[in-house]
Amino acid sequence: MLEAIREKFTGWIAILIIGLISLTLIISFGNMDQTPLENDIVITVNSKEISLFDYREEFSNQLQRYQEVFGDQVPKILEQSIKESTTENLILRNLLLDYIDQQGYRVSPEYVIQLIKENPQFRLGDVFTKENYAAILASQGTTTAEFENNLRVQLEINQLRRAVIDTSFMTAGEFRRFVELQMQERSGQYLEVSNQKFITDVAIKPEDIESYYQENSDFFMTEEQIDIEYISVDIDDIADSVEFNDEDLREYYEENIERFVSNEERRSRHILIQIDEEISEESALNLVTTIKNRLSDGEDFASLAKEFSKDPGSAENGGDLGWAERGLFVPEFDDVLFSLEKDQVSEPVKTQFGYHIIQLNELKEGIQQTYDEIENDLRFEYSRLLAEDQLFNIASQMDDFSLQAFNELDSVALKLGLPIQTLNDVTRNGSTFLNQDPELIQLLFNPVSIEQTENTPVFEIDNTILVARVAEHRLPMVKDFSLVKDQITSFLEQEEARKLTEDYANGMIQNFSKNSSFENLAEDNNLEIIEFDSVIRSNTDIPSALLEPIFKFTKQDMENNTVIEVQDSENIYLIKLTQINPGKLEKFSDEERTAGKQQISEQIGSMELDAFAETLKENATVVVDPKLYDDLYDL
Repeated sequence: MLEAIREKFTGWIAILIIGLISLTLIISFGNMDQTPLENDIVITVNSKEISLFDYREEFSNQLQRYQEVFGDQVPKILEQSIKESTTENLILRNLLLDYIDQQGYRVSPEYVIQLIKENPQFRLGDVFTKENYAAILASQGTTTAEFENNLRVQLEINQLRRAVIDTSFMTAGEFRRFVELQMQERSGQYLEVSNQKFITDVAIKPEDIESYYQENSDFFMTEEQIDIEYISVDIDDIADSVEFNDEDLREYYEENIERFVSNEERRSRHILIQIDEEISEESALNLVTTIKNRLSDGEDFASLAKEFSKDPGSAENGGDLGWAERGLFVPEFDDVLFSLEKDQVSEPVKTQFGYHIIQLNELKEGIQQTYDEIENDLRFEYSRLLAEDQLFNIASQMDDFSLQAFNELDSVALKLGLPIQTLNDVTRNGSTFLNQDPELIQLLFNPVSIEQTENTPVFEIDNTILVARVAEHRLPMVKDFSLVKDQITSFLEQEEARKLTEDYANGMIQNFSKNSSFENLAEDNNLEIIEFDSVIRSNTDIPSALLEPIFKFTKQDMENNTVIEVQDSENIYLIKLTQINPGKLEKFSDEERTAGKQQISEQIGSMELDAFAETLKENATVVVDPKLYDDLYDL
């Protein structure tokens, strides 16, 4: 989107998630005119203040994860848990960030740049250019500095995580005992009694259905809902319809030909000696000078980098920084790198991160990309450019017209030649495309918006410009009995059948003694014995409800011919254990044992990191607004 659009509508970045392996940028925009309520401070962690707006963003992110499991309608009973989890996450995140800053965890800009350059999202064709990288971020409403800072912070958090996990270990004896227990194999038999066996014996009285409805009306409430009218324009639709010819496209290529040149790239190594609380500037300079002298005497650069460099991203690779073009590193480093001859080693270079020694290994001249090579990319880029111009004009008019119209969109649609669209039954925590923008949803559910049905400001969601208004509003209410009667009937039938199944299974167990035969028990009740053999804790071949009870059996239970009862939503199972075999370490190769130890150490380390975060919390000053979970603060 054009910079002018962002300036006019002051979009906000909804969320930025940066993965350490594949970087993904998820950004959405909206209107920045927040109400005073959204600016309220709802959580304070030491001196760090967290606003209601920040809280709502984190809540929305967590809610989306639950919606992936439950669909649009997340059970109301989970709402309080999600709110509390949101608070906990924000507190622990800020405590970890404070600790990282205080302890001096640092990630070099070279490593950040290396990750960015390896990200295919920032390439035009197969070539990374700084201009294209900046343009992609600008189109998403952020700057290179913001993006790189967020990535750096995430990498620093990962440093702390690795520092804790890497110090966790398991001895050979502990690992053997772990395998014997965790990889234990158990065999046995079970009988399955289905609730459906008794469903035909169940008869629910009409008055029982009505009574359940009256006594549990809270279970059958609708959510607060609004019907929305909106007018929208999508940049992709405009881009598909813009007209230009090959001459226009070739002229655009010629006018911007310098952008389609792969910049000169240089592959280099470096050794970084940091200046921090442990190493003074004088000590760092003395050390880097000693290293430079050793290089001058013919020692291998990569070996010294592995020994001395404090750059976690390149030290293990002999200081290798990969390919870089001018402008990707800090200026002091950049200027020296691009002044070196091939195989030349620089004098010590001071930057904000410490002292560097740089070696230029390879040089790649910039190559002009031909029109034919990038024609498809050019067509996409040029059509979007033309579409952005049109979208800016439409958005500007939409903003003016909707403001003048105040609480109706008919005149706006007529002036712009756009259809009015509707979206019904929108809820605060739904999954419509409007719910992607928490600020927009908050505004639409605002009592003033509902009462006056006024038009919203212009919002942008996934490159769609829109204005909206509330057409209808419905408060939560008990659903009509006719709509839930079948649901209640089915529930009561299943509950009654479950009780009959439970009584039947209890009778079976009462008639089974230590000297009884499991085969006779099955035969007497016309049931099939189901065998399970060498089941481990992660087994997926038997009903999941059986795994935990199977591994709760003691050796004494097995010797006493004990039968236990287990119930899930559809069946009751009677289980008998016949054999217990400890896990055998000998079954695993050396590679599998090493991988297993590493995985277990990582799990232990993760638990230790959680415990560490809890310790930080115990020693911190944390204040949570007591009204945070009140309806007033809800999304």
